[in-house]
Amino acid sequence: MDTMKATILAFIDRINAHDVDGIIALMSPEYEFVNSSGDHFRDIQFMRDTWNAQFKNHPDFKIRVQRVISDGESVGVFGWSEGTYAPDGIISEENHWEVPAAFLGI
Repeated sequence: MDTMKATILAFIDRINAHDVDGIIALMSPEYEFVNSSGDHFRDIQFMRDTWNAQFKNHPDFKIRVQRVISDGESVGVFGWSEGTYAPDGIISEENHWEVPAAFLGI
């Protein structure tokens, strides 16, 4: 398995474990997150705060990988993201969501 693919899969593993320190440890100094709206984020502390908030508000958040494509220059990951909005810590089925997800690591 190539290094980039292994890193991306490790990143998803840390996300699914809700391991914010592990997520941050995998980010290079040049790390940049681009969301689905096209907004760019580079600040590591911002990313730490964002992941902490994500896991607090969605205590069962996870990514389910269905397919990974790697061409040596980038890695595409396709599957599903799911969780339950529960900022009070109470998980209610009516607040559960599941959406198709695609990620590109370059």
